[in-house]
Amino acid sequence: MESNEQPAQVSLDARNLRGIAHPLRVRILGILRTDGPATASTLARRLDKNTGATSYHLRQLAEHGFIVEVPARGVRRERWWQAAHANTVVSDDLLSEGLGAAFLQSLGQVWADNLLRAVDATPALSPQWRDAQDFGDYALTLTPDEAKALMAEIHGVLRRRGGTDARTPSQEGAARVTFQFQMFPNSEDQRLHDPT
Repeated sequence: MESNEQPAQVSLDARNLRGIAHPLRVRILGILRTDGPATASTLARRLDKNTGATSYHLRQLAEHGFIVEVPARGVRRERWWQAAHANTVVSDDLLSEGLGAAFLQSLGQVWADNLLRAVDATPALSPQWRDAQDFGDYALTLTPDEAKALMAEIHGVLRRRGGTDARTPSQEGAARVTFQFQMFPNSEDQRLHDPT
């Protein structure tokens, strides 16, 4: 029997980071987490890729423990896959170089693609959803401690709102939404750099 219960998170380390540091793998894993189990063919159609590419990336994700097969759903050669964890965490020490930087670039690419798809879809939205969506940014001046406190507040609000299953909107007129944000220091600010 297939289970919708996933361990809360997987922590990236030097070994499994290799399995996720690719934009298509990040996107596939995201789809499996939000939409539930899928086959290579289903993912290929959704991502406008060939089945060979999605099969290869699914095998890589499985090899590194990010997804698991759902044998109860398979018919003949059809293989269904589901996410093995609800989310991914990565320690700061892995992000500074090599595969950690590649992982961050993959995330950035996926997030940018998501935003562009949302912009492209805007004309087709109902007036209510056009009014509800928001594209914006804020320029703030914060200390590192203030930035961490702000992020903790935002994460707290999102966790309180995320109590329902993201796959099935429970209220009439409700739809799944993506709240995407990034907070980073502006690289041009000279105060960021070590004076040594």
